[in-house]
Amino acid sequence: MTTPSVGFIGYGEAAYLISQGLKQEGIESIYAFDVNANHPSLGAVIQQRAKENGVELVNSLKELMEKSNYVFCATSAKVALPIAKEVAPYLTEKHVYIDINASSPMVKEAIAEVLENTGAAFVDVAVMDSVPLWKHQVPMFISGTGAKVFEEFASSYNMKVTFISEKAGSSSAIKMFRSIFMKGFSALLIETIQSSSIYGVSDIVLESLNNSVTKRPLEETANLLLNRTSIHVERRVSEMSEVISTLEMLNVDATMSKAIKEKLQMLVDLKVREILNNQAPEHYSTLIDILNNATEKHS
Repeated sequence: MTTPSVGFIGYGEAAYLISQGLKQEGIESIYAFDVNANHPSLGAVIQQRAKENGVELVNSLKELMEKSNYVFCATSAKVALPIAKEVAPYLTEKHVYIDINASSPMVKEAIAEVLENTGAAFVDVAVMDSVPLWKHQVPMFISGTGAKVFEEFASSYNMKVTFISEKAGSSSAIKMFRSIFMKGFSALLIETIQSSSIYGVSDIVLESLNNSVTKRPLEETANLLLNRTSIHVERRVSEMSEVISTLEMLNVDATMSKAIKEKLQMLVDLKVREILNNQAPEHYSTLIDILNNATEKHS
């Protein structure tokens, strides 16, 4: 395999650490373009990092495309699509364009459409862990027309990638929807631990939760919780009203509890229990189908 040349659009922390790892794996030709490379206050760090890693800073996106064939876009989600539009005229069949920004799946799909007629292959990357912890070996989910090509490149340089599909947006969708749970779980823990600490029982509450949440695989837990919720939702709405009142009397922010009540009330309004004839379904997918059908009717 011919040693590739690698380019980075943006040379912040992620690009700095990934390029450092790729250098250590033996890739000599690494380039970067960063609009802030000559900034009076930001430029010094960019230049110092590039020098440290032996990365050549170039003066334009055009020059970066001329010198690179594997191009990582490592800027930010809000500029990922505009950058793709700006770089598109310089892309050819020799390029694999790898967007690692935490954008929505719709943005990744739009980028794929922008690049469709350039000849370049596109890779939608969802970075699934901390880059500072793993550098170039950070776990990545990959999708898009260039995902298989990138998978081969990645395996040659000890990167940790998981192929999802050839449809751009698929890998970012996984990260986006996983974030609902992970960020939501963190917020729930804050509200739970803060309120229970006032009564000095947070340790006992956490131990009880641990017993409930970790004693079975997550899919089994999802089945148990969602199927039972489907037919007991009215009672759970009432219980959450009591929770909210308790938190308000304790002067604890009840944002998550209010959101839970609102979500459960939605199931009441959709008459989920009646649709199920007051019988818990065998699998949570039945509840999800009811919700998706309701969404389609209102779209």
